[in-house]
Amino acid sequence: MAKASRIIIFLFLFIFLPVVAHAATLSLSPDTGSFEVGDRVSVRVIASSSTSLNAVSGTVSFPTSLFTVESVSKAGSIIDFWVTEPSVSKASGTVKFEGVALGGFNGSSGTVATLHLRAAKTGSAKLTFQSGQILANDGAGTNITGTLAGATYTIKPASPKPVPIPEEEIEPEVTQPSPSLQAPEIMLGSKYGAGAIIGTSIHGKVQVLITFVARDGVKIFIAGISDNEGGFGIIVPTSLKRGVYTVSAVVIKEDKTNSDPSNTIVVSVGSIFSDIGWEVSLLIILLVLCILYLLLRIHTHLKDKGPRSPIPTKEEMRQAEETIRKSFKALQDDVTDRSRGIINPVERANIEELKKDINSTEALLEKEIKSIGEERK
Repeated sequence: MAKASRIIIFLFLFIFLPVVAHAATLSLSPDTGSFEVGDRVSVRVIASSSTSLNAVSGTVSFPTSLFTVESVSKAGSIIDFWVTEPSVSKASGTVKFEGVALGGFNGSSGTVATLHLRAAKTGSAKLTFQSGQILANDGAGTNITGTLAGATYTIKPASPKPVPIPEEEIEPEVTQPSPSLQAPEIMLGSKYGAGAIIGTSIHGKVQVLITFVARDGVKIFIAGISDNEGGFGIIVPTSLKRGVYTVSAVVIKEDKTNSDPSNTIVVSVGSIFSDIGWEVSLLIILLVLCILYLLLRIHTHLKDKGPRSPIPTKEEMRQAEETIRKSFKALQDDVTDRSRGIINPVERANIEELKKDINSTEALLEKEIKSIGEERK
């Protein structure tokens, strides 16, 4: 029993520690502050990750009654290709951005964009992320988003200022070139026996950015490089959630000159395991193997001892049940943690179905353990 317990504990550490280490954060800086009516407030959107990232997107919400947005700056950004230029909706009080760090960003944290606000009225203002996503630079567009951390500011009445304080100068914007290259053409094919986006272009040795757009609007970006003749083949990531995606591609030169999007194709990918993530899928498989090992040990013990041999003690059976119970509780807790923040109804339904399956499997295994004990009486 002790050996089985040690194996299960090791597997939990093996699965969970990498997940915690790779979680990325989108935050606002400063996260708190006190300002006066009329002050300009510069708020940076920060992406933090312990692993290389390649794409960041999000929507920041601000109270229009307390702040106005004067501009959104891309100066000093870790993003060097903007899929969607940062934009402001004054009516809804939101700022949207979506871009890619070509070649990946390997620093621990970096600025995505800077919001230049003007304090308009006294009060307590909360800036929050309506949505946010950080993708890993792993060739599969793995979603490594962890925490979305907003900010809270206090705006006080303006105080008399005998000497005007010069405002900080805003860095000049870096303009992204308009599309001028000939767009590539793509089709669905195969590479190394797996589904792949196969494309042709007249531009050799340039960056290729593939965009997968799900039915709910979520985008996944995969980067690659064309060969000398302009051809490319990028494998469809197995990490994509189950569903139908529209796919397009653009080519980008070193000077950020880029093309219009290619033709659009539709691909259907994924399985129920991709809906819950590879970590949970792998954990389920490993947990089942451990439990099978546990049952096999009990069966072998009984068989080797013979029909007249001493039966397992109540303590041994209790330990077996307790091991299974703790293992499934840890699995349930992990699934619950991962379901927080999921608003897609299909994903939530899949998570709830998974929880039911876990409960059913746990009940069956506990029943099997008890029946083994009964057979030896």
